[in-house]
Amino acid sequence: MKIFLGICLSKKNEKFLHKLINSLNNLKVPKNYSLKIIFILEKKNHYKSESLIKKLLNKSFYFAFTKKSGIPQSRNIFLNYLKKYKSKYAGFLDDDCIVPIKWLQNMLKFIKLSNCDVVGGPQLHKTKKKLFFNLFKLIEPNRFHFQKVDWVATNNVFFRSKILENNDLKFDENLKNIGGSDQLFFKQLSRRDFECRWNTESCVIENVQSDRENIKWFIKRNLRYGYSGNYIDKKVYGKLVGTVFSILKISMLFSMSIIFLSLFFFKKNFFKSIFYFSRSFGRLLGIVNYTPKKYI
Repeated sequence: MKIFLGICLSKKNEKFLHKLINSLNNLKVPKNYSLKIIFILEKKNHYKSESLIKKLLNKSFYFAFTKKSGIPQSRNIFLNYLKKYKSKYAGFLDDDCIVPIKWLQNMLKFIKLSNCDVVGGPQLHKTKKKLFFNLFKLIEPNRFHFQKVDWVATNNVFFRSKILENNDLKFDENLKNIGGSDQLFFKQLSRRDFECRWNTESCVIENVQSDRENIKWFIKRNLRYGYSGNYIDKKVYGKLVGTVFSILKISMLFSMSIIFLSLFFFKKNFFKSIFYFSRSFGRLLGIVNYTPKKYI
């Protein structure tokens, strides 16, 4: 049975590509399955990446190209590939990750045992400073094993390819600079009664860019999650209901910010206060249709 994995390549993560390839080389593929890795890239920008993959990767692979820049566009190239070349299962990984040796085995075992359609897993962040490791943990969703969820992220997801049958759903390219197209995509699938669950036994490790280990980036990222959340809610629930949800979430997030600020004598609570305030203010920016110029 065929399994395809899609990995969107970016110039900024080229320095991590060697580590990704090494982990893919070690990835165990169960008997009776064939794995092909699809690398999606902009043709004009990735000659070095192509060369390194051809030289080092010992798994079957294929290059797919996009003329447009942006993560949603690259993800859609992979969806088109899946529709053209049939497979039993497929998944997405990020180009800055390290994949554990039993990742695929665990995903296959989980999806069969749970009989769900989509499986997501956690992402552990490889940082130089413990402070930022803890801040990244705040950003990541806190879920338990086998939990039913309404969305997962493409940094670590595995699914039955049948979710694309008779389905014109795409990653929203309007979210190119905002982010969150994967959250919207899987939420829309959930609304169509495809079941998503969480598998804590199939984590991946993210190699964090050094420029992300600062408070300014942490604040900007959570602002981004705020205003992308507004867009997503309106798409999923409709403009009126989505706006009401956003207003309620602004109130809730701001209240959480005040609560943790009142306990600021614990350092971790101070950062939690920043976390909730950034998201609430981001939601407010989303209501007035603020759109960033580039992806954060």
